Amino acid sequence: MPNLESWLGYLGIFGACVLFSSPIPTMSRIINANSVEKFSPDPYIISVINCGSWVAYAIVTPDRQAPLITNLIGTAVNIIYVLVFAFNNPIQPGFRRKVFGASVFMAAVLTIVFLVIPNAGDWGKSDAEVESSVLGTVSDVFNVLMYAGPLTIMSTVIKTKSVEYMPLALTIGTSFCSFTWLWYGFVVMDPYIIIPNGGGALLCVCQIILYTTYCNTAETKAAREKYQERKSLGRGSLGPLSQFNEDEKKEATQKLIV
Repeated sequence: MPNLESWLGYLGIFGACVLFSSPIPTMSRIINANSVEKFSPDPYIISVINCGSWVAYAIVTPDRQAPLITNLIGTAVNIIYVLVFAFNNPIQPGFRRKVFGASVFMAAVLTIVFLVIPNAGDWGKSDAEVESSVLGTVSDVFNVLMYAGPLTIMSTVIKTKSVEYMPLALTIGTSFCSFTWLWYGFVVMDPYIIIPNGGGALLCVCQIILYTTYCNTAETKAAREKYQERKSLGRGSLGPLSQFNEDEKKEATQKLIV
């Protein structure tokens, strides 16, 4: 019968898969338009490095099947997302350089972990422990980089006094995932899992507080009104109001003032 660790692992895999699938509407939009528009590939490139690092970490660390499965899926899915960017805008400035840099970085990390460390003499620990520490640290660093996205969104919400840039469903899904993996980390007593997911859980709580604070402001109501107006005209499929031009945003806000 599965124990608590196993059940939390299953929940973590489920939550992560839901989050990995959340960019599908964006990818569909890019493919249909045959253009990446103003979407950035950076989150997906970072996610490939992050998930790849966790895969390597789970391989060298005993009894980490759930993180291994989760991040194998995450690596594959995010590689597909990066390929969508590659095939729909091959001349995007800096894209090839970013992909090349990410590939070189991952190759360097894996070379150090699996070739240098085992042949570098006595570390005072087993090679597996040193490899696990290096990969856990790298994974945590890239988790911190991924937090830059939510921090930027929170800053935007405060500045605009509108939650149009903060999808509630995604925030709730991220919260579920972060708290599940945080609990899993405490059960297996793994600081490399506890630290990033503890930070992620804290950020999710802050986002939910911000959402409840700004979800009924005049700015948010104006954004929703404008979105419904565009949708009624058959333009709703173009994405959230954050993709509209500045004149349309101003017009939506002025409606409430007038």
